[in-house]
Amino acid sequence: MTRIAAYKAFQDNGHRHARNIATDQPGSKVKLFGPELLATYEAECRRKRRFIKETVEAEQRLGRMVKALRLIMSDTKFRSLLVSESLATMPKPLAQRLQGLTVESQTAAHACESPSDSSAQSVGGICPDVLNFLQDYPVKVKIFGLLRHVLPARQLEIAKLMVAMERVTFTYEKLLVAFTPRALLAEGFDPTTVANASKDQLDAMTPKLDRLSREFLSAVERRGSVSLELLAAGRYLDRLMNNPRAVRYLARNFSGHFEEFHNLSVPYK
Repeated sequence: MTRIAAYKAFQDNGHRHARNIATDQPGSKVKLFGPELLATYEAECRRKRRFIKETVEAEQRLGRMVKALRLIMSDTKFRSLLVSESLATMPKPLAQRLQGLTVESQTAAHACESPSDSSAQSVGGICPDVLNFLQDYPVKVKIFGLLRHVLPARQLEIAKLMVAMERVTFTYEKLLVAFTPRALLAEGFDPTTVANASKDQLDAMTPKLDRLSREFLSAVERRGSVSLELLAAGRYLDRLMNNPRAVRYLARNFSGHFEEFHNLSVPYK
């Protein structure tokens, strides 16, 4: 469903249609059963931990590359050699890393300059940012109906999690709503209406998934830029390590780091 279609769905015939979306959608009363809920919960935690781990490893490798390049670029003679070999020009993101600038810091600065408008009115209980975020994805109307039972900040978080996990489905949304911290639930909503588990069980399991979800979304935001920078840095190092003059200079003047240079030039998997 596009953003325009969602607005129309909520606004047609006043609030009557919005109420119907929340309560009368087929399958909206089907709960996630205990064994299925636990298995899905554990699988969800594993997937998020794996993605976070892979992102951290990519960041660490990029950090090693930057440290290695910063070391050899401090050598005036080596920089002159790079100029003579037409290797002085490196990818812009890598050059910025060497100067202490990162894509993350620039993005954060831009976000501070352009804060989102938190005063925008909801549409049938749905945060406008959610409609904007999901406008290019096929979304069943009943997904919006269930989203109304969590606060706007959590609505957007759930939308981002569904898209990042490539699971923009009602069943996956029920899992995320069931494991929403109590403080982010709409007043009067009981998560046991979507999950066949006790309040104590949900309360015991929610903090772990909530923490992983936040770390996962942070990793998703970083992963794209880190992957591109890692690719660019790897290609540049590969060019250096395939240049005979550069290799001889590094082997002679940076013998203690030469093996590390070689390992970092190998394509990252």
